[in-house]
Amino acid sequence: MTNTTVRAAAEGMPEINRRRMLLGLAAASTAAAAITVASAAGCAPVENPELIRLGNRLSDASAEYLAALEEIEWIAAEWKHRWPLAPDEITMPRGNYIDGERDIAGRLLKRPGEEHVRCIRDVRNLAAIVATDRPPRHNASDATRARHANWLATAKRELKIGKLYQVQTARLRKTSGMDLAKARAAAAKKSLSDLVTAIMEQPGTTMEGMLIKAQAITTFNKAMARKYPFEAELWAAQLAESVLQLASEGEAA
Repeated sequence: MTNTTVRAAAEGMPEINRRRMLLGLAAASTAAAAITVASAAGCAPVENPELIRLGNRLSDASAEYLAALEEIEWIAAEWKHRWPLAPDEITMPRGNYIDGERDIAGRLLKRPGEEHVRCIRDVRNLAAIVATDRPPRHNASDATRARHANWLATAKRELKIGKLYQVQTARLRKTSGMDLAKARAAAAKKSLSDLVTAIMEQPGTTMEGMLIKAQAITTFNKAMARKYPFEAELWAAQLAESVLQLASEGEAA
C-alpha cells in the first residue's frame, strides 16, 4: 500500500469518521498506558505473549543478516583485483540485468571508462548454436560454404572461451568463500523475512503490540539493500489493519 493510497483513502474519509478514529486510537493508547501501569503493579499482562516472544528475536535475526552481508562485502573487496573480466570475444555492448557482466558477488559490473555494462554470451546458447548447426545445401556456392565454415569456427572458439571463463569464475567464487557467504546471507534473509511475517500474522491487543509490528517492518527495511515491495505491501496492509482494529476497540471502550 503506497503513501499516496493511504493519503487518498484518508482524504476520502468523512471528517467525523477520521476524528472518531483518531479519538479511538488516543483512547486505546491511554488504555494501553493504564494496562502497563497495572501490569507493573502485579496484574497479568494482556499483550499476546507469542507476539512479544517473536519481537524479542528481531535484533538477533537482523544482526545475523547484516553480518552475512558484511562478509560478502569483505570477500568482494578482498578478491576484486583477482576477478577476471570476460574475454572480449564473448562480450557485447549494452548488457542488462539478465545477461550483464557481474563481479564476484554477482552484482552488475561496469568497466572503467565504459558507459554501459557489457553483455556476456551465454555458454548454453553457444553450445546450442554449435549443436544444431546445419551444413550448407549441396548446391551452395563456395563463398557460402566459406562463410559458414568461418561462422562455425568462430562459434566453436567462443564456446571454448566461454566454458573456460565459466570454470575460472566458478572456481574463484568457491575458493574465495563467496558461494558459502551468499548461501548464508540468503538463509539469514529468509529467517528475518519469515520472522517479520510471523510477527505481522500474530494478533496484537495493546499499543505495545503495534509498536512491535512497526519495529519489525522498520528493522526489515533497514536490513534490506534492495526493496521487496510484495512483502512490504503485505506487511504494511497488516499493520494498518491492526492499528485500525485497535482504534476501533478504543472508540468502543
